[in-house]
Amino acid sequence: MANQLSDLQHLIRQLGPSLPEISTIIEEDLDQWQIIFDSGLSLQISWQEIPARVLLCCAIGKPGESQREKIFARLLNMNLLLQGVANVKLALNSPEDDVILIGEIESNALTLETLRAEISDYLRFAAHFSELISKSEIDAEEADSLRVMNRDLVRA
Repeated sequence: MANQLSDLQHLIRQLGPSLPEISTIIEEDLDQWQIIFDSGLSLQISWQEIPARVLLCCAIGKPGESQREKIFARLLNMNLLLQGVANVKLALNSPEDDVILIGEIESNALTLETLRAEISDYLRFAAHFSELISKSEIDAEEADSLRVMNRDLVRA
């Protein structure tokens, strides 16, 4: 397990130069990093020993009061759709009610290319779900469009 953490530390150091959209990487602990992108997005990466995996986490938005229940229902629905398809989950960060996206990467044979690809996929999910949260009202045509987008995300 210590070797896997050491390998991840090495990969994180290589990640900055390999992804130009990263502005800063902060090592918060031996097994925890914060990556800040040019867009302002802050991504938390941490190592979890049992089971051996890498966790990704970022806040993707806070729903408006008038749409909270609709958005929370939509996010729960997305968790069901993504189960077994993608290693991401949506959750609430209490007490702020920020919606957070949690991703998991299996640590088996993790390479720089794999880590970059996983982070890119994660960021794609984050952008999509952030858009769902920021929408105040969704009409029927837009809801159909979002269903197609959700289907495409799940297939990817």
